[in-house]
Amino acid sequence: MENQAEQDALLAGIPEKAAGDARILMMQDGNERLGWVAVDMEHSILRMVHMEIPGCELDKLSGEAVFIADSLMRAAASYGAATGAYRIVSAQPALNEFLRARGFTPKETGAETDLSTIVKYTGSTGS
Repeated sequence: MENQAEQDALLAGIPEKAAGDARILMMQDGNERLGWVAVDMEHSILRMVHMEIPGCELDKLSGEAVFIADSLMRAAASYGAATGAYRIVSAQPALNEFLRARGFTPKETGAETDLSTIVKYTGSTGS
């Protein structure tokens, strides 16, 4: 998110504790906000601190909300891969069933998996 004041306001409004390096990854269609995820890094682990999809309950995702949540999770994983993470965890247990279907292991406080479950690494084949 480019607007620092807006990012700070979103981070201040989430119930989960985010680290000082937290970022907001926003999904939009034109000017319409479809959803966002707050991420931070903790010991080379990317944490999806909070995900929000307007008008949706995260434990009852269906239809387009599943696509949006999947896109946000994959954007978070890509961000983690680009910043040196090796694991990805969610701090929202409401996402556990959604994330279980994508290879995460649900836990009481959220779900987690190796980043390679989501982000596929390929080597260059240049000559």
